[in-house]
Amino acid sequence: MVDFAGAIKKPFSDGKTALIGIVVGLIPVVSLLLSGYGVKVAQNTLNKNKSLPAWGLTNIGDHIIKSIMVLVIHIIYGIPGGILLAVALGAAIVTLLSSGDFISAFAAGGLIGILGILLLLVGAILASMGVIFYAKEGNFGAAFKFGAILKKVLTGKYIISLVVVIAWAIVLGIVAVILAIIPIIGSLVGAGLLGYALTVTAYTIFSEVFNETK
Repeated sequence: MVDFAGAIKKPFSDGKTALIGIVVGLIPVVSLLLSGYGVKVAQNTLNKNKSLPAWGLTNIGDHIIKSIMVLVIHIIYGIPGGILLAVALGAAIVTLLSSGDFISAFAAGGLIGILGILLLLVGAILASMGVIFYAKEGNFGAAFKFGAILKKVLTGKYIISLVVVIAWAIVLGIVAVILAIIPIIGSLVGAGLLGYALTVTAYTIFSEVFNETK
């Protein structure tokens, strides 16, 4: 059974690691390292190791490589939806320029745009598990084992896990908004907390789903 409570508490199980993670998460561009760190979290979880990976200068290169791989995986899964959105936008602009009618412009690109958004959502779901396959096998191509990935995401455990991750993201978002009341530093800390805690929890949960589904 997926340990949701444990996954939510996990980001804060080690104060030093959490502090470094939050600091990394609040710095623009540097925050991209969180996804590479998340892959390491996933690898630990897949190997039934519940401890948080340590941050360290010797690990930076590995985090950078893994972060790039995760980014590319998400981009590839987002290409179909992105293409449809581009087509929808193009159709809307052409219609607007030729007719000057916003309603006609929306009608021209609306349906295609909606399909594009749906494809982006599907791509994000597939990518969330594709990254876990990559973490498991250490092979970029493993992230695109569509048949195996579909078997994982089309399970009740994954769907429930996705709902929990979304709910946790909302909670963290609310906390970030509250922290933003504090001038400058509050919004930065909130962003760092959101990025770090959500990454650790999500990668942990989806890795547990991987272990518990066929």
